[in-house]
Amino acid sequence: MKKFILMAMLAAGTTAFADDYKFLGIDCNNAESFIALENIKKITFENGNVIVATTEGENAFPQSKMERMFFSETATAIESVAAEEDKAEGKEIFDLTGRRVAKATKGIYIVNGKKIVVK
Repeated sequence: MKKFILMAMLAAGTTAFADDYKFLGIDCNNAESFIALENIKKITFENGNVIVATTEGENAFPQSKMERMFFSETATAIESVAAEEDKAEGKEIFDLTGRRVAKATKGIYIVNGKKIVVK
């Protein structure tokens, strides 16, 4: 009886905050994937895989490689990055580690989203 009461309390507590979640997060194969809850139709466990059926199709994640599955308010993985237009002061130059550099010397750099080689 105590277990039933505890489970009911936990269920009531989690459903009170269910509206805060917007994404299903899955850590699998050392990669993090986020799927918007509004797109999810069904989640099933079949043949050693977690199958997430969405409005865009099905995604299969092998259970043996899955580290965790969780709900999140925000997606923390970077899916895509919009390219910035040139700044008024000139082109921005970055090295391959993402640090901004003032001047490109010998090496490989990213200038306005494109890789360039300076010899």
